[in-house]
Amino acid sequence: MNTLKCLVVCCALALAGTSFAAAKIESVTIGYSSFSGDYVPLWIAIEDQVGKKYGLDLKAIYAGRTRPQQLLASGEVPFIVATGTGVLTSHVLGVKDQVIVLTSTNKVPSALFTKPDIKSAEELRGKTVATGRPGAFGDTMVRYILKAKLGLTPDRDVKLLAIGEAVLAFPALEKGVVDGASLTMPYTLVAKRMGYRELIDYDKAGVVYPYNTVTTLRQTAVRSPELVERVLKTMIDAISIFKTNKEKSLAVMKKYMRGADEQIIEDTYENTRARSEEVPMPSVEVIKSALEILSYQYPQAKQTDPNLLIDPSFVARIEQSGFIRSLYKR
Repeated sequence: MNTLKCLVVCCALALAGTSFAAAKIESVTIGYSSFSGDYVPLWIAIEDQVGKKYGLDLKAIYAGRTRPQQLLASGEVPFIVATGTGVLTSHVLGVKDQVIVLTSTNKVPSALFTKPDIKSAEELRGKTVATGRPGAFGDTMVRYILKAKLGLTPDRDVKLLAIGEAVLAFPALEKGVVDGASLTMPYTLVAKRMGYRELIDYDKAGVVYPYNTVTTLRQTAVRSPELVERVLKTMIDAISIFKTNKEKSLAVMKKYMRGADEQIIEDTYENTRARSEEVPMPSVEVIKSALEILSYQYPQAKQTDPNLLIDPSFVARIEQSGFIRSLYKR
């Protein structure tokens, strides 16, 4: 009888523990800004419910033509996955409430493509180039590339047409609306295949930039550090799945990147995998480089303290605990 009672008590405790764990699951929505290979870890986290291991019911919302930073500032989402451009620009303009807590990619898979008959930077003079939204990554980067790398003054030597991200800019190039376009993967691969001229590859030109980040409000990092750590563990876990499970990654890419053929998706995977950091620690040196890029548009960027833009302590603690090493041993 005592043994039976003991079993009943143990079962009750086990059920109570299960109920408690279920009750601890927290719903968190993350905003994201584009459909490219660098967002696959987020999509994997959603599709595989990776967050459940860390007490999270993770959801994602595409920002569309709304800047993801606007979603963050409005309180609609507590985290965003996006380039570091929004955080950088906000700090430079005096709004310092956002902070980068993870950077998964520091290399820029972008290039300036032109019509085949434009063979040099000089031949781009007087032409029109499609860019991203004013102040967004595509706009910031093409202004820097034109001025610093090609010796052309934006809006004077070259007309810039703010069309949007690559999914919109590439059709504008196809239809002859513009003479050139700043494209990201996988559209760089599509443009090459279709015979457009790659005038300059940003990565080969030495551009270093916080291209893919997890950003939150500074008050969230201060008031809810345990939540931030769980979100980052989820993302780091998903990055490890992306880097080690090609079959699963390709399946997720096919779902989210509809319309791209299988070879483009596979090439995008291999390129993105190679650029993704196992230890996605935000870097002061990378932020310095990004501020230098931004200074071509906002001269005051040179006076911005790069240390204020990042909080690497979360990834540092996660890495020091051995968590990341354990993911790549499984």
